[in-house]
Amino acid sequence: MTTETQRDRISTSRPLDRPWLPWGGAPSARDLVCWYGIWLVFAYSFAMWPLKPWLIGTNPLLLEVLTGTQSAMAVAGAFARVGEATMALALAAGVVGMMKFAWVFWWAGRLWGGNMVRLLSGVPDGRTKRSHRLFSRENPASRWVIGAAVVLAPLPLVPGPLAFAAAGWSGMGLGTFLVLNLIGSAAWTGLFTGLGYAMGQPAVDVAEAITDHAVWVSLGVIGATLVVQVAMGRRAAGGRS
Repeated sequence: MTTETQRDRISTSRPLDRPWLPWGGAPSARDLVCWYGIWLVFAYSFAMWPLKPWLIGTNPLLLEVLTGTQSAMAVAGAFARVGEATMALALAAGVVGMMKFAWVFWWAGRLWGGNMVRLLSGVPDGRTKRSHRLFSRENPASRWVIGAAVVLAPLPLVPGPLAFAAAGWSGMGLGTFLVLNLIGSAAWTGLFTGLGYAMGQPAVDVAEAITDHAVWVSLGVIGATLVVQVAMGRRAAGGRS
């Protein structure tokens, strides 16, 4: 067996030692725990979609904790308005639901720095290196920019995981990160639970109607997801051909 063939066999036998992976070499135990944790977060989010119609009209507080979605917050606020929940629990459940996985992406940014930011943003290595000067600890302006991004992460146009990873990359401490994330999550939860509280019974009626037809709503969500995945797969295949 030639030396080149031996190297090929070693390369193919170590699938987690690839230059495009964020740790850039053989991964440590922490690398693997964080990496698989990120994939579990994505899988968990996907698995929650079919459950939403079942819980939205029966237990929106649990749905808030599980998903942290705006619809669950609004319905929880409406349930509080009609006396089926308390506003304090509706607010707390929404905050927990939004914050529960944010630290995973902060940890990834702390472990892998610009490599994780590159994976999440898709920017080339050269631009990532230039971004490191912007997000470095030595740049005072970066603290304000990244801090604002963490607070504003709940907004639709702000990529939350990217903001969280940038916070870890810049050297932001976990305590500071959690406080900033708490501020943004509490403000966003307060907005939607307040809207639901203002709507009251009509929002409860809509949520209960969705739950009454949950099986069809869930099947529709699963079917739409599969259609989107197939379409994206065909587009990717067409781009490679």
